Amino acid sequence: MVDKSHGGDIWRHLKSSKCAILDFSVNINPFGMPERVKEHVLSNIDKLNYYPQPQSLHLKNSLAKFHGLSSDNILVGNGSIELIHLLPRALKAKTVLMPVPTFSEYEFAAKANNASCVFVESSEKNNFKVDVLKLIKLLAKTDLVFLCNPNNPTGCKLTSQEVILLLKACKERKVTLVIDEVFMDFVLKGDENSMIPESARNKCLLVIRSLTKFFALPGLRVGYLTGHKDVLERISQSMFPWNVNTLAQIISAKVIEDSRYIAKARSIIAEERPYLYNSLSSLKGIKAYPSDANFFLCRLEAGSIKNAEELSAILIRKGILIRNCRNFRGLNNSFFRIAVRKREDNIRLISTLKQALG
Repeated sequence: MVDKSHGGDIWRHLKSSKCAILDFSVNINPFGMPERVKEHVLSNIDKLNYYPQPQSLHLKNSLAKFHGLSSDNILVGNGSIELIHLLPRALKAKTVLMPVPTFSEYEFAAKANNASCVFVESSEKNNFKVDVLKLIKLLAKTDLVFLCNPNNPTGCKLTSQEVILLLKACKERKVTLVIDEVFMDFVLKGDENSMIPESARNKCLLVIRSLTKFFALPGLRVGYLTGHKDVLERISQSMFPWNVNTLAQIISAKVIEDSRYIAKARSIIAEERPYLYNSLSSLKGIKAYPSDANFFLCRLEAGSIKNAEELSAILIRKGILIRNCRNFRGLNNSFFRIAVRKREDNIRLISTLKQALG
C-alpha cells in the first residue's frame, strides 16, 4: 500500500500523550491564526443558513486586490490539494514532470488522472536544489510540470531568473508550468520572487497559493490559483459547485487584510529560521540542510538512533512531533523535517534532541 501520510496528524497522538504536544511536523505559521478569526466566525455563523457563493466571488475580489490582479485571474479551491488534483484532469495531461524529492500529492494527482510521471532527482550534494537544466531537457515529451518553490520538504528556492528560464522553455514547447508557492510568504522578499504577476499574462503558467500555511488555518481549507483568465475559465469547468464553504470564504477575505499580523509573523520567521538552523547544525548526529522556507530537512547520521522512525517514537513520548520523510520519493528513513516555531518551542526541541541523541 502506498504511504500517503503527511505532517500534522496530531489527532492520533492527543489521547495517548501524557503531555502537551508541540507539532513540528506541520509547516504552518507558529504565530497561530489571526486574533480576530474567532470573532469573524461568531459574527457570521448565521450565514451557514445559505449556500456559499458558487465561485467565491467576494473572496476572489479580495484576493485580486491583495495581489494587484483582476478577479478573472483567480480561481479559489478547497485548499491547494483540490487544485493540485484538479489540474491534470482539467488540462488533460498525459505526462507530468516533477523534481524529487517534492510534495507527494503531485505524483498522486497525476496517477489518479491516468497520467504518467517523469522524475528528476535533485542532488543531495547540492542540498537538493532543483536542477532547472535537467527539467528543460525532458520537456519535449511532457504536458505539465509541477514545481514547488520553495520546495517541500527541502526548503530550497529557485531564483526568479531560474524560474523564468524554465518558463521560457515551457512556452516554446507548449508545456504548462504549475508553480506551487504555498511557502513563498515565508521567504525573505518573497513578493519579489513570486511569479503571480507573470501568471496573469502567460497562458503557460499557473501559480498555486494557500491560506493554510501562512495564516495558520489548516482546518479552513482555502487555496487559490492564479493564471491567465482564458486558462482559468477552462479549468473552472471541471470544478465542483460550492467547493469552498461560506465561513471559509468570509474569514479568508478578512485575514488577508490584516497587515499587522502579516508583518509580525514574517518578522518572527526571519528571526527564528537562522536560530533553529544554527542550533540544529550544532547537534552531533544530525545534518540540517539550508532552507529558504519555514522548515528544515534533516538527516540522521551514524549514531545510537537507527532511523527517523525511532527518533519520532522517542520524541513523541516527550511531547514533540516531527515529520518522518521516508515516504518522499528520493529520500529514506534517515530523513525527517522540522518546522520553525517560536523561540521557546525551538529551545525545547533542541534540548529534547540533545537528550535523545545521547
